[in-house]
Amino acid sequence: MVTWTAPAALWLLAAVPLVWLAHAIARTNFNARQRAIQAALRSLLLAAISVALAGPMISTSSSRASVVYAVDVSYSVSSAAIDAAAKRIDDLNAALHPSHFRVVAFGATAAALDGTAALRQLAHADPGAPGAAGTTVDRHGTDLEAALGAARAELATGFVPRIVLFTDGGSTAGDTDAAVTQLVEAHIPVSVEPLAPRSLGDAWIDAVDLPEHVPAGAPFTATVRIGSQRETQAVVELSSDGHIVGTQSVAVSKGMTPVAISAVLDSPGPHVLHAGLTIAKDPLAQNNTLAKGIWADPRTRVLYVEGTPASAHYLANALTSSGFEVTTRGASGLPATEAQLDPFDLVVLSDVPRTAIGAPAMSALAGWVEREGGGLLVAGGEAVFGEGGYRKTAIERLAPVTFERRDEPEVALILVLDRSWSMAGSSMDLCKAAAQAAVDVMTDEQSLGVLTFNDQFAWDITLRNVGKNREDIRQKIASIEPGGHTLIFPAVEQAYLALRTAKARAKHVVLLSDGRSYPDDYEALVTKMVAARITVSTVAVGPSADPELLRNIAKWGKGRAYQVADAKELPQIFVKEARNAATPGFDEKVIKPVVKTPGFLAGVDLSHVPALKGRTATILKDTALELLATDDGDPLLAFWPIGLGRTAVFASDVKDRWASNWVTWRGYGPFFGAVARALERRRPPAAALELVAGPIHGRARSVTISMEARDVTGRSRDLLRPLAEVRAGDQAAKSLALRQVAPGRYEATVVANAGDPLAVKLQDTGAAGAPGVASRIVLPDTAAEYRFRPADESALRAIATATGGAWRPGPEALASGSGDRRTERRPVWPAFMGVALALWFVDLVLRRVRVFEPAVARVLL
Repeated sequence: MVTWTAPAALWLLAAVPLVWLAHAIARTNFNARQRAIQAALRSLLLAAISVALAGPMISTSSSRASVVYAVDVSYSVSSAAIDAAAKRIDDLNAALHPSHFRVVAFGATAAALDGTAALRQLAHADPGAPGAAGTTVDRHGTDLEAALGAARAELATGFVPRIVLFTDGGSTAGDTDAAVTQLVEAHIPVSVEPLAPRSLGDAWIDAVDLPEHVPAGAPFTATVRIGSQRETQAVVELSSDGHIVGTQSVAVSKGMTPVAISAVLDSPGPHVLHAGLTIAKDPLAQNNTLAKGIWADPRTRVLYVEGTPASAHYLANALTSSGFEVTTRGASGLPATEAQLDPFDLVVLSDVPRTAIGAPAMSALAGWVEREGGGLLVAGGEAVFGEGGYRKTAIERLAPVTFERRDEPEVALILVLDRSWSMAGSSMDLCKAAAQAAVDVMTDEQSLGVLTFNDQFAWDITLRNVGKNREDIRQKIASIEPGGHTLIFPAVEQAYLALRTAKARAKHVVLLSDGRSYPDDYEALVTKMVAARITVSTVAVGPSADPELLRNIAKWGKGRAYQVADAKELPQIFVKEARNAATPGFDEKVIKPVVKTPGFLAGVDLSHVPALKGRTATILKDTALELLATDDGDPLLAFWPIGLGRTAVFASDVKDRWASNWVTWRGYGPFFGAVARALERRRPPAAALELVAGPIHGRARSVTISMEARDVTGRSRDLLRPLAEVRAGDQAAKSLALRQVAPGRYEATVVANAGDPLAVKLQDTGAAGAPGVASRIVLPDTAAEYRFRPADESALRAIATATGGAWRPGPEALASGSGDRRTERRPVWPAFMGVALALWFVDLVLRRVRVFEPAVARVLL
């Protein structure tokens, strides 16, 4: 097939008729035949020149193969592997007999070799010395982009291309993806043969993995990955700002060994974390260190409001040791306005009574969470449940649970009433009215008993179902008459004996007395009652009662103690106790936490979490996330986002009552630290700085500097003129203007020496706050080539797959198939120009020599 590079030149053929016209009107003495020949020659001459100027090309199909072998000779590849590659090339050539082949050796640079003999010579040369055949290959790095580019340049034009890549895949420079994309577009397959790394019995630091966010003062875990070619013992150190922040001795196995080291950065801002490896008889020291830049966020500020201030130190100390700045207040210490809450990132409400939180404080807390993105953790306790707690309040609306029970439990309630002489008159009447009011609020399925006492006890109403006996119970209560002295212990003991075998989920005793009693071992008795899951509340009426004894009984019995001066208060108290017994706000029993969804607790070791001793009853809302549950399936730790904020409820408490085993657990601090981190307010920084380092080309690489500018509400700040202070190595700092590329986003690109650290910080231009608030650093890895990882087979297989090459290719994979043909284009204009020159010479001859005339005529002329 013929193609033309400049077909417009063919228009010159239109001048051929003019040649004949010129000969027709010319006045020459040549005979007619010679003139015709001259015109024909000149027409052909013009035609040859026109065709030559049009640039004709002849395309022919070829199946001849051109094979280029690109062999990695960098320091990370063993000499034995390079020798094996040379033998493999010889074997492939012997089987293929390619029409054209070349060998390219590469490291940080690439060069063509004369053949496999030069490759073998290069394999055994000193790694820093010039290679074979006078070729210098920089072996202290690996640039796969340069290698593939050099291999492509060595392919013969018009031949079927084949590239065979021998490498371990550890590229330290260049953009491999860009090179592969170009080869895919050119339909050049790359087959891959992996090479084994150099084996020195060496160990090295392979990488340092850090959390995305590291708060100042908080312990964080840095994972140092150690590569080793032998089993040995090592010491790993982390240092920052000249101080050791973490160290660990570890047994290193052959291959990769991750080492988790806990460290703390005391101050917020930029830091350089240096990981160092100390190991005996290590043949190569330069790969035993690795530096990585890290940014420490400011400390999170926590307002901790505790209903029992004497126990606040447990959680406060745990959060402080986890890097939080904690302010502790009593139950009435919740701020009443959003402005007073604004300095904080998280509020913890622990066992705070609803009565201690005023309406303005409740409203401010809700607005701060939903509109300002604040975090709220509600910890359980007796004070938070039901109508007298957070039920149907703004806190319940914010929370991922409701403060109620899943179902109405079966209840057995015994009223133990003092009917001694001192209760005669209005006190006894009010006491009976109170008992009847308690009966009225109980459901048909619940059970009630009434036991009265003076110096004797009597069952006025044995424990029975309320629904079938409601009127009978009311009549018997109305018939109670006072008399005798006061003796409490036998009556309470009888209540215990009656309830211990009763079948009910909740068992409760209300003890009422207006006088003093003989001493006895009340604590032992009530302790047995609690062990049988029976709770006891007490009511002291009048000044003659023993308030200390009754308070102790309620405390030992896990109930409530009331002291009233006026018996008119009794009905209200009895109704409250009956309702609490019907739907008890908490369970005091051994609770084994069950992990439902690890979520943000994934980094906490929950395998040995201790049991809890109680919890507040709650019901999970439909869209909430349940992280922990009780062994009965009730929610223990629930979480959800609401508005711009996040809230969580821990149904047990955080102190030495229900969580007495937790406060001594090693995971107590990490557990609540993780919860607090998940809830804390995400304050958008005034300026978020990010550095993205591009691939290294030669000794240089480009670094993209990006800044996100936001106001306090998170909205983008536009039309700013931010300046970045850029310092490369020891050079003087330079200012660089960032241009806006998107709402709130500004960028600039700087090209720097890849071997120098590059530090960037935003200058104070009104966009970033104080100078140096936003600062980042890009650190070079000068020992990247000396981390002797195994061949990266996944990346190498990807190259072969993307380009259509083969993995570990045999001769049949490299041979040209019936569909493997390349078009060879050859220019033919030189032939036409040669014809034109020949015709021009013949034309010159015909101008001097007459033909087709008699000899006499030629002599006369």
